[in-house]
Amino acid sequence: MTTLPALDLHAHVDTAVSPRDLLNLRAVVFAASRSLAESHMALRRQPGDLLTVWGVGVHPGMKESLENYDPEGFGGLIERTAYVGEIGLDAKIASRLRKQHEVLESVLTQLQGSPRLTSIHSYGATTEIVDHLERNPITGAILHWWLGGRAATSRAIDLGAYFSINAATIRRSEALDLVPIDRILPETDHPDGNRGGARPHQPGNVTDVETALATMHGLDVVDFRLQTWRNLASLVAVTETRRLLPPRVAAIIEAVN
Repeated sequence: MTTLPALDLHAHVDTAVSPRDLLNLRAVVFAASRSLAESHMALRRQPGDLLTVWGVGVHPGMKESLENYDPEGFGGLIERTAYVGEIGLDAKIASRLRKQHEVLESVLTQLQGSPRLTSIHSYGATTEIVDHLERNPITGAILHWWLGGRAATSRAIDLGAYFSINAATIRRSEALDLVPIDRILPETDHPDGNRGGARPHQPGNVTDVETALATMHGLDVVDFRLQTWRNLASLVAVTETRRLLPPRVAAIIEAVN
């Protein structure tokens, strides 16, 4: 297929944005939530957004999000979407790390029984994230904005993790060459990860990421985009989440298989 829309596996989108504006992005965007409260608002609009997949998240860098985490509430929300994001660890504030670890372990335990495409934050804690995934292995892990070293990256690959890559990742990663092409997914992490990326700075604009990674792997951009869609299709298959995707997104995945 030569008319596949772009894929953005991690962006932050205001839940008040109109469905028309999202459709005009001409991209399939996985919209990460920062808290269960935001997740509630996001999932209310899921049926009306044709190309946007709204996620359920508990951002590790947000105190209120961590304090308001409720395992039962989280479990109920993930029944309504194929996507969990974002969760993880953030070492910027050491005083919250204990709570972050507790929440992450709880979330991963639930995802063992209900696999989802799971976008994982790892700022300053890449080795600790891999440790968690070894203790509580899940299907569908996607390491978002991954800056782990070569040893941690190799361990994550062995665990079956995928990697969502933005413009900042390409500039800063020391281990991107280790990631197999069938584990790569593009992202913007709008509005933070694409500040130095291609204009316009908006969710779904992954042209610079696709170009750089296609060149790295000796492909043209059309073939590289097809590869990323096939990677997504593989993740959807192993997590058995196709039924939870917007019908138009599920139809594209069916077409690339």
